[in-house]
Amino acid sequence: MRRGALVLVTGGSGFIGSHVVDALVAAGHRPRIYDIRPSRYHPDLPAVMADLGDLERLCAAMADSDAVIHLAASADVNEVLADPVEAERRNARGTLHVLEAARRCRVGRVAYASTIWAYSDTPAECHEESLPLLPPAHLYTATKLAGELYCHAYGELYGVEYTILRFGIPYGPRARPAAVVPAFVSRALAGEPLMIAGDGTQSRRFVYVEDLADGVVRALAPVAANRTYNLVGSEDVSVRQVVGAVREAVGDLEIRHAPGRTGDFAGAPVSGDRAAEELGWRPVTPFGEGVRRYVAWHRESAAVAAPRVVGDRRPAFVALVRRAALGFAWAAAIAVLILGIVSLAPVDQAGRYNTFLDALLLMLPLVLAGGFAWEPPAAGPLRTALWIGAFACLGLGVAPWPGPVDLISDGHQVILVLLAVSTATAAGLVGRRPVHEQWLSALGD
Repeated sequence: MRRGALVLVTGGSGFIGSHVVDALVAAGHRPRIYDIRPSRYHPDLPAVMADLGDLERLCAAMADSDAVIHLAASADVNEVLADPVEAERRNARGTLHVLEAARRCRVGRVAYASTIWAYSDTPAECHEESLPLLPPAHLYTATKLAGELYCHAYGELYGVEYTILRFGIPYGPRARPAAVVPAFVSRALAGEPLMIAGDGTQSRRFVYVEDLADGVVRALAPVAANRTYNLVGSEDVSVRQVVGAVREAVGDLEIRHAPGRTGDFAGAPVSGDRAAEELGWRPVTPFGEGVRRYVAWHRESAAVAAPRVVGDRRPAFVALVRRAALGFAWAAAIAVLILGIVSLAPVDQAGRYNTFLDALLLMLPLVLAGGFAWEPPAAGPLRTALWIGAFACLGLGVAPWPGPVDLISDGHQVILVLLAVSTATAAGLVGRRPVHEQWLSALGD
């Protein structure tokens, strides 16, 4: 692909995606990020904050792109197991939407991130791309193979050019904490025993994330059109060897064993010869070196974050005030709308004023809690405050009180009970997907 190409990267804010964006920039291309969250690593690059389910937004983001690198997916197998319907929506239908948008926009290439778990139920002495695959036992693998089949179908039916990339197990800086190497490193740095699933002899083809990102960018070359490649490390690494590398980088720690996981890739070797021959790509980072780099990054990140533990209160307070102001504005706008409707009815001026205030009070907790992405440390205290407010309003509205206190609820019992319901409902909304997430993302919140 020509230098300076515009490449849309779905999932570009994530672990692998952020490194792929780095590699695209280094290669002289112009990446654009498509993700549900802003990028911590590339805040100045063009980005579209939207879900793969929004086909129209996806088409708009892809309209002038030369290629698409499709990385966005539910990648944690435990999350897939816990919520298979959502995993299918993100992985299978999300890929279908990417291909459909590419068809409509006549995009030159779709590079699809699959996985070497595709080989997990297919016995072979060495797994290579031409190997016929057996049906997978794990739902994660099934959703990723569905994406591969969609690529083939869109290529045959609509002429959409694709490249399928079966990733080895990625590791390195920016990895999500639940992944294999980060999980071992976190336990090691905390001085906890290292857990091995099964006997520890099952092997994986790990691949250092910066090497992987280089392979992804190379796969945009013309030779890779309608081809499948294994992007894997150069060595088979057993779980015991993973533990050994972590102990070497961190220190000697106790080892314990746990039952193996269903559908885990037990591991005959996976060949990376095709990528080497056709793309000129080979991984260059030995596993032990990659683990040392990850540990160094992890420690550096922890050191940078540590001083912010005490200082985080002020930014959290400022964010709360800003969101409260925005929530108040939204609630006021809804209250004005309700007042406009009421004004069509024969209600006196005082009645309209009271209607506005009542609507504002009822809507404010709902907008504040449900309209924003609340995360720790703010989510817990806000939820607690809302529950306290709900019980306080309910108590004021229905319980008998001495004279001075009873004056507060005099004539307002109904609105207090409704406010209790509104506030309790708002407490349940804290931490869920925000209602106006895309609007807030546009504001940089």
